[in-house]
Amino acid sequence: MVDADYLSKVQKEVKDTSRAFLLEWIIDVHRKFRLVPECLYVTQFIIDQFLSRKNLPKSQLHLLGVATLLISTKYEEIYPPDLRDLLTVSENKFTRETVIKMEQDILQTLDFKVTSPSAYRFLQRYRRLSQKIVNDEEVFFYAQYIQEVALLDASLLKFTPSQIAGASLILAAK
Repeated sequence: MVDADYLSKVQKEVKDTSRAFLLEWIIDVHRKFRLVPECLYVTQFIIDQFLSRKNLPKSQLHLLGVATLLISTKYEEIYPPDLRDLLTVSENKFTRETVIKMEQDILQTLDFKVTSPSAYRFLQRYRRLSQKIVNDEEVFFYAQYIQEVALLDASLLKFTPSQIAGASLILAAK
């Protein structure tokens, strides 16, 4: 788990609102490309891990988002979007070389450790375990929505993914 206070301890320019705007943009891109749900959680994990270890200027936050999306789609998707497509949704603010250099920096900083059990995986497991209580698709999708909203709030980083999943499923069932 990442230190929940890393934004105040490590980052000088990046604040919780900047992080939330970045993740909001990533959620939009995630929907646009119709990526698998786990891809979103891997992207968020990589962003928080990287930012907890390395200070980043706010001007490079969008670049970090593109590079982490590139990494997570390569990891999770069967047919990941091409870098050219990610550059297009970024309004061509970056060059191919810049994104690849950032991708390399991220992977080296994280020692290529880019996955962790996500709240989404726990939610899937809890859903299977509680079929008698939660057999409604609508409850599951509402719990997913709650988890996506929870991604935006940096103060929730102090909770484990299993706690987030459990709380979102209980809230959705209510």
